[in-house]
Amino acid sequence: MEEALRTITVTASQPFDRAAVMTDNSILLIYPPEWELDFRDFIFDRCLPGLKSVGICWEVLDLTHFLFDCFEAKELDDLQADEFRDYRHVRQGLSKRVESGLCKVLQKASQEFAGTNLFVVSTVSLFPLVKFGDVMANLRDLRCRLFIAFPGEERGGKLHFMNTPDGGNYLAVKITIKT
Repeated sequence: MEEALRTITVTASQPFDRAAVMTDNSILLIYPPEWELDFRDFIFDRCLPGLKSVGICWEVLDLTHFLFDCFEAKELDDLQADEFRDYRHVRQGLSKRVESGLCKVLQKASQEFAGTNLFVVSTVSLFPLVKFGDVMANLRDLRCRLFIAFPGEERGGKLHFMNTPDGGNYLAVKITIKT
């Protein structure tokens, strides 16, 4: 984890180009899914305080309650009823809606926190609805650097989020967190 901490610190301290930034200014923090709680401790107890101590600006976007924020109570009732009729269709619709909502939140946050480092945590709470490859492919003109928690691994050049294929051809920098 020490190597990952150094890499994150060096990356976060690099000057940020405030011009339109594509997804290649994003960083995936890849770690085994079973390390989720250890990863959160690593970020909140070691990484962020370390960045603050050397004057590096950052913000956190915690996705723990994101799914609940996406829908109103009536919509949830309708979704629950529809689930029994056509689960596959409902899941596809949910995925598209959540991915679209996440893109909007990230774009808004990039405007609000322009020029800083945005740590996106608790991404596991969006599983299995979100494919981060699809989300990142739809992000454009971001004004901040994204550090995205990615519980999974890279196998044969393809990323697996929570051990499920998530896509490939990411333009993001990948930092693998090891013990």
